[in-house]
Amino acid sequence: MLETKEDVYQGLWFLPGTDIKIQGRLTVSDNFIDLHLTDPEYYSFIKTDSLDEQHYPVIYGISNHRELISLYDCSGFSGDFSVKYVLYGDEHFSNIENLKFNVVSISLPLFDKWIIQKSFNKEIKKGGFSINYIEPASLEFDLTAEIKLTVDFHCYIPNTDNKTKIILNEYSSIQLISTSENGLLLTDFIKQIVYLQQLLSFLFREGANIDYIRVYSSLTNYKNNRQMGIMLFGLFPFNKYAHPDLALHPLIKYDLIKEEIGSIVSNWFNFANAGQHIINLILQDYFYRGSFDENRFLNLIRVLEIYHTFKFPGTKLPPADFKKKIADIIANVPDAYKNEVKECLNFSNEFTLDMRLQALVKELNGIQLGYDYKFDEDFIKKVKWSRNYYTHYNPALKNKASTGEALMKLTELCRTLINFLILKHLGVTDDKLIETFKFYFENSYYSNYFL
Repeated sequence: MLETKEDVYQGLWFLPGTDIKIQGRLTVSDNFIDLHLTDPEYYSFIKTDSLDEQHYPVIYGISNHRELISLYDCSGFSGDFSVKYVLYGDEHFSNIENLKFNVVSISLPLFDKWIIQKSFNKEIKKGGFSINYIEPASLEFDLTAEIKLTVDFHCYIPNTDNKTKIILNEYSSIQLISTSENGLLLTDFIKQIVYLQQLLSFLFREGANIDYIRVYSSLTNYKNNRQMGIMLFGLFPFNKYAHPDLALHPLIKYDLIKEEIGSIVSNWFNFANAGQHIINLILQDYFYRGSFDENRFLNLIRVLEIYHTFKFPGTKLPPADFKKKIADIIANVPDAYKNEVKECLNFSNEFTLDMRLQALVKELNGIQLGYDYKFDEDFIKKVKWSRNYYTHYNPALKNKASTGEALMKLTELCRTLINFLILKHLGVTDDKLIETFKFYFENSYYSNYFL
């Protein structure tokens, strides 16, 4: 069902409201969209000697096969432009911030792997056999107050001349449907698609590549012909070096949470809306971890600290009480040192790393993760000593800080803890977390970086 791996469109390109049409070539791929102007008379949409970068909200095009193509958020120099989004199949002269649609249809292969366990049945008959497709039940639930999510499953046989080897392809069609008749801004739909990509990337430790995205002006148009939507390009995979064959074991099995799937996915979207800084750090650890063990460890400590701030906002003392405490201390300090002491005390109301880890470990409720993942006082001390040593380089902590294999093991413990905490935040109950983490092991899930 992959819409395009790399397509090239030769055509005429122009700015809305102008008469000049310029020959050019648009290249659309999984990881970039580029417009290169090739007209011998015009190498730019405007006559200028300036070397400054040019920006255009919309560029419109007609290809040599009469396809209508709209390019959004274009920037570049002297006839070479980088394009953020492409709408293929209709005229849209407005800026992308003003475009509205009622339905967006998406296909994400990792979603299929998560939901569908077994959908083909083989029946042996005299003289041959038959393969039957058992279509999984559709899903439908409210994603947000503005969007309903539905999922349908399909199977198709591709055209092939090979009669001895036929591949049956199954895929899911995920619809984001606006609950308002006036539709929803395309930019809001795009944000929700990114959240869905992030969810699958988190569950599979794998970049969630998109097979296709189509947009529709009404639910009726979608129902009448779901194959004729306007195609949208520009949402790239989080990990361009993704290896789908590695995504064999999700963080949590769908069958375990299928009864609560609506609330769990909805909780993820609320979390993604408020906690992008946390999710981006987690995905960075998944796919772009850096070259040094210390970097990976410190990155995950940032995740844990920020997640604690997100989950348990506040300070040790109420602001008014803390202000009074500081005033009382400063009142008894000699004038020569007042400013220095006040500056040192300004952040003393924040939770320490030790306090944050204590609160996060308490969230485990005594649940054992795997056979040898122990989150005890020893774990908290090692994290605190190691973080302080690598961040502040305190020689007094050198012998206490973890190094080599011990640091890698400590980093693995931090990954395991944050994965558990996120699942719990999404609403996965303790009994299902126990089932999920009973035989948990952080092994080759993070091997994409090294391939």
